[in-house]
Amino acid sequence: MKEIKIISSSNCGNCELLYNVVSTIVKSKGIDAKVEKVIDVRELAKYGVMRTPLLVVNGKLKHVGTPIPDPQTIEELINQD
Repeated sequence: MKEIKIISSSNCGNCELLYNVVSTIVKSKGIDAKVEKVIDVRELAKYGVMRTPLLVVNGKLKHVGTPIPDPQTIEELINQD
């Protein structure tokens, strides 16, 4: 099972958008994954960035900031090793 985190420092619109898009992709494609939204500046600091949102898959940083990638790109990022 993949562990997917959307990390932000506060409740931001783009973070919510990314979380919703990732959740929809996981559900519609039948991807075995747990999707979690994390609002914690310490989590951001772990990855050495302060821009949000972060897309982290299995502990690997896949995307930072805006613009939010299109759904096809997000799916590719989720499925990359």
